[in-house]
Amino acid sequence: MKKGYLSKLLIFGVMMFFTFQIHAQKKAELREISGKYNQQKLTTLKDGFKQKASVEKQEAIKIAKEKGWKIRFTNKKGELLEIQRVVNGKPIYYTTFNVAAAKSTRTNHLNAGGSLGLNLMGQNMTAHVWDGGLARASHQEYDGAGGTNRFSIGDGTTALHYHSAHVTGTIIASGVVANAKGMAPHASAVGYDWNNDTAEATNAAANGMLVSNHSYGFAARNQQGQPQLPNYYFGGYITDSRDWDNIMFNAPNYLMVVAAGNDGNDNSANGSPLAGNSSYDKLSGHATAKNGMVVANANDANIDAAGNLISVTINSSSSEGPTDDYRIKPDITGNGTSVYSTYESSNTAYNSITGTSMASPNVAGSLLILQQHANNVRGSFIKASTLKGIALHTADDVGANGPDAIYGWGLMNAKRAAEAITENGNESKVEELTLTSGQTYQITVDSDGVNDLMASISWTDRAGTATTATNSSTPVLVNDLDIRVSKSGTTYTPWKLTGVTTNGKGDNNVDPYERVDIANASGTYTITVTHKGSLTGGSQNYSLIITGLSGTPVVCNTTTPSNLTIDGFGSSTATISWDAVSGTSYDFRYRQTGTSTWTTSAIAGTSTSLSGLSPETSYQVQVRSKCPDNSTSSYSSSVSFTTTEVQLNYCASSGNSVADEYISKVVLGSINNTTGASSSGYADYTSQSTSLTKGASSTITITPTWTGTLYNEGYAVFIDYNKDGDFADSGETVWTKTASKTTPVSGSFTVPTSAITGTTRMRVVMQYNAVPSSCGSYNYGETEDYTVNISGGAADTTAPVITLTGASTINLTQGNSYTEQGATATDNVDGNLTSSIVIGGDTVNTNVVGTYVVTYNVSDAAGNSATQVTRTVNVNADTQAPTAPTSLSVSNITQTTATLSWTASTDNVGVTTYEVFNNGTSIGTVTGTSANITGLTASTSYTYTVTAKDDAGNASGSSNSVSFTTLGTALTYCTSKGNRVSYEWIDYVSFGGMTNTTAANAGYGDFTSKVATVSRGSVNQLVISAGFSNTAYTEHWAIWIDYNQNGTFEESEKVASGSSSSAANLTANVTIPSTANTGQTRMRVSMKYNSAQTACETFADGEVEDYTVNITNSTANYTTFNNAISGDELGTENNAFEFTMYPNPVKGNYLNIHLNDSREVSFAITNMLGQTLTTGVLTRQPIDISKIKTGIYMLEITDGQKSIVKKFIKK
Repeated sequence: MKKGYLSKLLIFGVMMFFTFQIHAQKKAELREISGKYNQQKLTTLKDGFKQKASVEKQEAIKIAKEKGWKIRFTNKKGELLEIQRVVNGKPIYYTTFNVAAAKSTRTNHLNAGGSLGLNLMGQNMTAHVWDGGLARASHQEYDGAGGTNRFSIGDGTTALHYHSAHVTGTIIASGVVANAKGMAPHASAVGYDWNNDTAEATNAAANGMLVSNHSYGFAARNQQGQPQLPNYYFGGYITDSRDWDNIMFNAPNYLMVVAAGNDGNDNSANGSPLAGNSSYDKLSGHATAKNGMVVANANDANIDAAGNLISVTINSSSSEGPTDDYRIKPDITGNGTSVYSTYESSNTAYNSITGTSMASPNVAGSLLILQQHANNVRGSFIKASTLKGIALHTADDVGANGPDAIYGWGLMNAKRAAEAITENGNESKVEELTLTSGQTYQITVDSDGVNDLMASISWTDRAGTATTATNSSTPVLVNDLDIRVSKSGTTYTPWKLTGVTTNGKGDNNVDPYERVDIANASGTYTITVTHKGSLTGGSQNYSLIITGLSGTPVVCNTTTPSNLTIDGFGSSTATISWDAVSGTSYDFRYRQTGTSTWTTSAIAGTSTSLSGLSPETSYQVQVRSKCPDNSTSSYSSSVSFTTTEVQLNYCASSGNSVADEYISKVVLGSINNTTGASSSGYADYTSQSTSLTKGASSTITITPTWTGTLYNEGYAVFIDYNKDGDFADSGETVWTKTASKTTPVSGSFTVPTSAITGTTRMRVVMQYNAVPSSCGSYNYGETEDYTVNISGGAADTTAPVITLTGASTINLTQGNSYTEQGATATDNVDGNLTSSIVIGGDTVNTNVVGTYVVTYNVSDAAGNSATQVTRTVNVNADTQAPTAPTSLSVSNITQTTATLSWTASTDNVGVTTYEVFNNGTSIGTVTGTSANITGLTASTSYTYTVTAKDDAGNASGSSNSVSFTTLGTALTYCTSKGNRVSYEWIDYVSFGGMTNTTAANAGYGDFTSKVATVSRGSVNQLVISAGFSNTAYTEHWAIWIDYNQNGTFEESEKVASGSSSSAANLTANVTIPSTANTGQTRMRVSMKYNSAQTACETFADGEVEDYTVNITNSTANYTTFNNAISGDELGTENNAFEFTMYPNPVKGNYLNIHLNDSREVSFAITNMLGQTLTTGVLTRQPIDISKIKTGIYMLEITDGQKSIVKKFIKK
């Protein structure tokens, strides 16, 4: 009689994907970050990105092979390119952006020995690097004080690349060689090949990644130098932009740092530039995403000892924005000139390179230690929007006033950013908030009357809609927040771009970062945050940053707030406000009336909104004030309200047939219901109810009836404990039983203490051959609904217990920072009461020696007070001196000035100053690790040492001494040039971190403004190449460096020479003598057609270029950079354009000609009077001279550009 059954075989596919371990960031910190993310959403994104990248890559490789395109290659500039996809029939390549790392972002002020005393070295932090290959994991710079083996591989690839190694070292190099020290020298790094970058980044973000660096992007031109990117890629919000925004939105602690690119001098690759301005609109791909940090590249900045910017200019190669919807991109500027960092060729390999690739890791490394600082100060990492917002908020404004499409918001100032984090709650305010639809946030602040008042908001926006339209001005912002600052009827609006090259202030509807600046601010201002339209998702998280606030200490008394008021409420929401208490923030808490568990949140202002409340439920709210030292008032008296009614609509559940089986009896408490089969497979018995008690166990009994054959029946009982109209919440499936023929069946369950008091729905389901779910129809069985009335349990008389976090006694040295570690509290009824702990007692002042006692107290909802717990903090006097400075060196020596630099000292508290001595006599102090010495005498010897001091006055021993002699009078060098550069010229020179690509320069190029930096005893790669207008010729090369700085290029100072007809890179290794004079001197590069040259001659064809070389007195061992830039070794070859003729004299009628190469040439024979006797095109056949009489003649061979003339005799 029973129906037929179809067994279903479920086949589960196992998807394998890479995983990796991050050793640096603590596992608990990673779990805290990733635990807040929607892991299912991130997994879906990762799988989609991986599949898309694989399909695009395979198709691109297939087409490339068919059309003869290169798949992966290095161009003449040393940039790596690799094909990624094909768009509109054109290959799209990723390319590296070679750029030197910044020295001007003031990150050294955060490092150990820096002026801020923070000792931020990247401890326990991890950077992630995607690039065209990997760094060498065994390089000596990835060991050191921060730990060994700090570089690991994240994607299982093995190919090394110098560019990735340089980027990685710029972030984490430990400083084995001092000049190569990275931004975060104790941090770790994980490296990845750039293929599958979106899928890999999604996986890493899901596992807690905070900062990644991407010094690559789409190549604007192909291998032949032709424009290849579709015009809509430039400035457009394409699928790549959208995908990266999607990753960052779903992992809101993750910030992607991107190099802007090196197309600043390329004004023709974009066929349709924005507003017709070909000098702009050069960003593409992930550089046009909304949520990432895009970095422009500046030249070396002039910074004073206190970290203040004096001047800086942009590197002309840095790519300009903005985006097509006029967002401010790039976001920020790093310094990228001649950065010395690690290479991949050996464990001790280094080099200097230049381009935006190094400005990006300079900023990424700085952001990493700002995250570290935030975690140290507040006990948790800040969101990416906060990190990005602080960096943009505190950047030095350069270029035009306000943000622009060249510098973005300006040059990064890590020192000022760290100060904003440190001074939060005093001279600055940094908050992470949420704005719900229809909500307005408002706060009143006092300006300090000295600095500009600046207020900004930053948020990680949802991914927008990608477009393929060229120069689409439609905003891609999804949730549009707004900030305004007002005072006395005047409203101040944020910055925005008003055109490609112009900006202004007004309503900004495109940027997910807005900043209001008020110059000469004084008095009290109101800051208001609102939004336009409806917020997608119902709310938007954002970060609020304010600086220029009054730093005058506010007397903070933890007075209980008054006038706690319910301003309004509905079925699931309520708004509450209270009167302000000066100088405090607030802890606000609420709970259902009759329950013991409070929900607590920290509030900056004097109002808050609640959501997600249960209908027809009574709630209590309380508030207390909280001072910056974490002392609190007592909570206010409770104010109650009851939410309004909402009609609950439960999902349908029914059996399609009760002909064979049904529920005949249900017994629970006072419910004892015997029934027959319902007509529809569902019966509504909600008129019958019973009482249940929180924390008490109850037993339900269900009796089935079969009309004939006995079948296996499964059972489930559901109770809507939170009264939200469903049975889907945790714990609401109260009892189940697998299918059997047992009758009756019984089971017990306990009502949780968190259940909402009052009546609610209970559902009983019996289903044939399976454990039923709460909703939906099924073939056989029955569903019955009942009402249960939940009430409270017995009185609570047990006090909570407080446990200290960390030691009960802490010993600090005077000047150290004290971080409150807090405590935890648990209760037998209320559970976790940690957020309700009141911290009091002494305020720890680490600047004053003494003993401080901090107290911890808490009470539960029943009024039971825990036993007070205390912590003793001993602040002891500082008697330990700093370590002596090391690696003191001198550079930039002139007749009257020199620059000293050294490696920072370390101290148990912090180094405050360095004292500089000349021959044992103090000449003053500085706060940084360099000093500019002025007022020197020309041609005079000096000896300097440096000592370090801490705030307690403890002085270190002396550093190593450094001696030097100032320059004499200015030198005049001999002249040298080529008279003609029509057919050949010098087109590329690279040496000592200096690179120069040029066209012809009228025979001589003065590039002494370009400085190569090398050191005594080092071996350095020299790269040169020739440019030819058409046919190549043999060019003779000679390079001199004036090592003794006497103004003469002596033969012993010729560092390289040779000849070649190649247009490719030519390389030579140059060893700097240990006897070379330190300081700046002249280098001459000479290229002469067809014969060797001297340093001081003018010749017919070719070119001469002069450069500056700065020779330092470093004693470190340096490695030769073999193949650092690929090329052919400079050697000696026979002249390419040359011929021989035979016999000579000619006794017969034919003259044989042999050319050294296969170029096409013509000939002419003239007599001694200059009369032309015969002409023709030279072939492999001899020249017929049968008609020429005996005598002496001239034979001229020409290729249309140059000629060779030789004499022959006919007998």
